[in-house]
Amino acid sequence: MPMSLVLALRTLLQNRLRASLTLSGMGVGVAMVVVVYGLGLGAQRQIETQIEVSGPTLITVRSGNFQPPAMLASIENNIGGGLTEGFAGEDEGFGDSSFEENAAMLAARQRALAPKMTKVRSPALPLRDAELTLLSSGIEGVRAAAATVSGNLTLDSDGDASVRIARVKGIQYSWPDMDGWRLLEGRLITEAEHTSSALLVVLTRAVADRLWPNESPLGKVFGIKGLRLETIGVVEIGSDDESGSIIVPEIFVPLTTATELLGTDTYDEISVRSVNVGKTSEVAASIKSNLRILREIPDDTLDDFRIQTQSLNALPALGTDPRLARAVYGNVEQFEQAAFEEMANSLRQAARTFTYLLSSAAAVCLTVGGIGIMNIMLVSVAARTREIGLRMALGARVHDVLTQFLVEALTLAFLGGILGFLVGVSVLYLAEVTFGWATAMSPFMLILAMATSATTGAIFGYFPARKAANLDPVVGLKME
Repeated sequence: MPMSLVLALRTLLQNRLRASLTLSGMGVGVAMVVVVYGLGLGAQRQIETQIEVSGPTLITVRSGNFQPPAMLASIENNIGGGLTEGFAGEDEGFGDSSFEENAAMLAARQRALAPKMTKVRSPALPLRDAELTLLSSGIEGVRAAAATVSGNLTLDSDGDASVRIARVKGIQYSWPDMDGWRLLEGRLITEAEHTSSALLVVLTRAVADRLWPNESPLGKVFGIKGLRLETIGVVEIGSDDESGSIIVPEIFVPLTTATELLGTDTYDEISVRSVNVGKTSEVAASIKSNLRILREIPDDTLDDFRIQTQSLNALPALGTDPRLARAVYGNVEQFEQAAFEEMANSLRQAARTFTYLLSSAAAVCLTVGGIGIMNIMLVSVAARTREIGLRMALGARVHDVLTQFLVEALTLAFLGGILGFLVGVSVLYLAEVTFGWATAMSPFMLILAMATSATTGAIFGYFPARKAANLDPVVGLKME
């Protein structure tokens, strides 16, 4: 085999132009395969990310409970899809087997038999690091969690701002991604700067235009309690309307910086993102049960915290038929799951269709490259008929001739595969940098390129090699 490889390389070098054209055709085919794989994998990862973050996945936890039990964010307290406590009682004619067959009735019965929550803890415990740690790493199905704290502070006169009061809001590193921020100018606060309580500020475009019209806010300084906080970024936030923050300008600083400036060790709220919308209600229920355990709340005592899911926040609280409200609130989890599955199936079907179309184009390109290899090998066999006849007359076997030409075809294919891999990776990089397309790189791409090129070379190179091996030595020696 090494000798056959040396002969194959020597033959290709003797016919550089012809080999180069064949390599180009094969390289285009393999490059198309790499591009298809990279775009398909990138699209798949992007779609999976979109599936995870799309929909109402936000859960907000606050201290205190100021809502009536019937409107709480969980599906406890008699909002179980229209079932009431008395309806699920055993005295109403339902046997044990009925409860085993009907999970909703069983859940309603358990609520009816549970201790009545009539007591209230006052004052409610504030949110601290223990709750943040639990929600960040102690709840299954949580993608990210971040605490916030805010308060109005008087600005020092030596700062650049033209106002005397600003609302300082402390955020964590994960907050911009959770809240859907878009960077407009400058940069965001890094994770290391959050940890080190850096004196840095990020604000919205509306606030920046209010404070410094027709000027860049980058580098501007806020003086607070003798400290100088530098503005490093302008963002567009994805949450509520900003009009209120213009009257009292709201600036965003690291959470640890805000707690020091405000002199507090508690948080206003903790926001949680579930892994997908289908898990939001389940995660909210898990947060409720775990917080009750953490805060050691007795069974007969109402929660001293408030959990609100994004889905329930969007539902009208007033002016709705109570029966409809009970049915909707009691089945939000099922609605979320159905919406998640519908959205996921649609996005994945679109990704599969996209991949199939690109794969068809890649198959065509590979076929063209393979035909090029077959063409050059047939030309090579015709041009080297006398050489083949001489080798066979000197004792070369059919297997030796077959191996030699097959190795030449595989060599062409491998070289084309390497060329195609490099071109494909370059195209993916340019597509991501220039057009912002979702792409992905993987070591498997090199294996795929080599395997594809080897398979194509073997398939399209076998027929010319077989033709050379079956050549009659006498006929070959007669050729000029």
